[in-house]
Amino acid sequence: MDGGRRLITREPGGARRTDLLELFFDLAAIATLTLTSGKMATEQSWTGIAQALLALSTLWAVWVTTTSFTDLYSPQARPVQLVILGIMFGGMLMSAALPTAFDNHGLVFGATWAGINWGRALVVIPSLRGRPEQQRPKRVLLWNTVSGTLWIIGGLIPSPGTRLALWLAALAVDYLGFGLRFPIPGRPSLPRYDVVPEHLAERYQQIYVLTLGELILVTVLTLSDKPFSAGRITAFATAFVAAALLWWSYARGAGARLSTAIERSPHRERLVQTNPYVHWLMVVGVVGVAAGFMRVIEHPTQRPDDTLTALILGGAALFLVGRATLDHEVLGRIPLSHVVGVLAAVAIAPAAPHLSNLVLGFGTTIVLLGVAAVEFVRRQRADGSAAPDEGERPPCRPEDRP
Repeated sequence: MDGGRRLITREPGGARRTDLLELFFDLAAIATLTLTSGKMATEQSWTGIAQALLALSTLWAVWVTTTSFTDLYSPQARPVQLVILGIMFGGMLMSAALPTAFDNHGLVFGATWAGINWGRALVVIPSLRGRPEQQRPKRVLLWNTVSGTLWIIGGLIPSPGTRLALWLAALAVDYLGFGLRFPIPGRPSLPRYDVVPEHLAERYQQIYVLTLGELILVTVLTLSDKPFSAGRITAFATAFVAAALLWWSYARGAGARLSTAIERSPHRERLVQTNPYVHWLMVVGVVGVAAGFMRVIEHPTQRPDDTLTALILGGAALFLVGRATLDHEVLGRIPLSHVVGVLAAVAIAPAAPHLSNLVLGFGTTIVLLGVAAVEFVRRQRADGSAAPDEGERPPCRPEDRP
């Protein structure tokens, strides 16, 4: 207790797992992911794809900042619960505005994100009155004032191109502020806070699996909306295999070791700071693959255009880049198989106009299958050569790396 008020920060030795309110909050992400993949699938221009990516990256920031918020503050505290519910409603409103964020709902999208940031700080700052922890939300509010102004101005400008430029600048401020821990010129850096490894790892594992659920959801909905044919059913089966491979790669790789890595890593703070960006690459990659397979299932015999090629092959490549980066951060290595997989996806792209949508989807899945097969063989050999009592190795320390 502090002056008769319950502390909102997490207590040492308190709950270390995801709270049910956080799982409830994640339900809003389903709408975001589904609407984003749907917008990407229907876009025929690079500008439209860029707009969808910016919207997805902004809503990803909603999820990341809320996850960091609940890692620092207890979801059992009433002010924190109110903030989470408020952010959830705001995220749902932004998701609803996403398809027309660059049309007549720009102000709704931009002002809601600014309001989420400002509202969170204005609730937390009074709750931490008289405590040193108050410095963090104050600095966050200063950075959010700059970005929030750009978000609102961008929403007011009718030109989609100018709005995109302003929102890119606003998003850069948001991402830089978070990545640099909200520096203020002439002021010392914010003290590092003790993360909760189990909680943080579990949250990122949950959002990744939820993203895979979106891939499954949109392919089911797409198939159900069209007359069944051999081509569509084959495309649907190919998408399912791709989803299973994307799950296996994460669940049987570095993703499963995330909690241990955060807890044992000698560079824990760096791992905590890079986690959002690494998972962003994988989430965007999966959403791109989902959008690509939506179009493949709809028109399996057509020839792919440039945007479809970029979605499905670029999505697979982005996932592999993010997955390799996660391996580097967690296990201290970059798997060669993932590098080869990225090169293979790039190599297929020039031949895409001469293939059908179905063959392109099949080729993308083959790339993912090849990477998974190499990793499976490598792991089997590593397990076979390990001593019986050696168990799981801890992450490498920087000085131990070659």
